Amino acid sequence: MKNWLRRAEKFFSYSFTEQLLIVNAFWVVLSVRLALKLLSFQRFRALYASLLKPALIQDVPNERIERYVWAIERVSGSLLAVCLPQALALKFFLRRDKGTEIVIGVDKKSGFSAHAWVEKNGKILIGDTPQISFQPIWRWQ
Repeated sequence: MKNWLRRAEKFFSYSFTEQLLIVNAFWVVLSVRLALKLLSFQRFRALYASLLKPALIQDVPNERIERYVWAIERVSGSLLAVCLPQALALKFFLRRDKGTEIVIGVDKKSGFSAHAWVEKNGKILIGDTPQISFQPIWRWQ
């Protein structure tokens, strides 16, 4: 209970704009997590792809991208969202920016582990893990 009270206090310490961004990020990350759990991957992929078709393509400013990443990271802990839901949520927010892509990679050196991240022009926006070298196996624009 104390943890939730602390989170509420912290939430209300943010500006109204930041609160709106956190609420939006919460719903997007939660929706992605639920859809990944409840739908087959093929069905999820088709639904998600239909949501990513923007009417207008534009370059999203770096400052806005940083705010999206900040909000997604704030809500991911309480939603137990790991790399894939975070990457999918960020890509949803950046759906009008054609320069971003979700990358799925694997590391076979330490057994087998997979990881997802979002890149824009080769720069990792969310999901950076510098201690492990993941080899990309799939890129999704």
